[in-house]
Amino acid sequence: MTAQAINVPVINSQDFARKALEFHDILPLLRFSRLVELLADTDGSVNIDLIGSVNKSSMPTLHLKVQTTLKLTCQRCLDSFEYPLDLTSSFIIVPSEAAIPSPDSDEYDDEVDYLVAETQMPVIDLVEDEILLALPLAPKHPDGACADVSRVELEKPSPFAVLKGLKTGKSQND
Repeated sequence: MTAQAINVPVINSQDFARKALEFHDILPLLRFSRLVELLADTDGSVNIDLIGSVNKSSMPTLHLKVQTTLKLTCQRCLDSFEYPLDLTSSFIIVPSEAAIPSPDSDEYDDEVDYLVAETQMPVIDLVEDEILLALPLAPKHPDGACADVSRVELEKPSPFAVLKGLKTGKSQND
């Protein structure tokens, strides 16, 4: 399903920035196909603010603000928990990948994120990429907040007790 098929805005990233356009919307979580696969519950929405501008160096830029609360599954206790997300990202639009400064050049700044200009950029893809990058690899409750999970531990004979039994001629089960 394409972005146009579900009425998600598609922008020309350079024109959007140079004309200082703005996009503000609230989209349901169900619209984010890759994200919903990671969620414990798909109820909810994502607040999106995308603002175009030109920086001091006359470079087109996009400023993205995303706010939502996601329900994730704790990897410790497997219960769901709420994970608030408040992201702010800024991107400099460059005409091609070749225009991105290399890490060994004087112009390189590791604090700057670059986006290659697109004439048909679905806003939802940019938002979803940023959300996915912000998620923890192994989501879990804060320490001590997991539900009390009773763990059944199997009784295994100590390997040393088994060896002791062999030495004395007795088995563990005797």
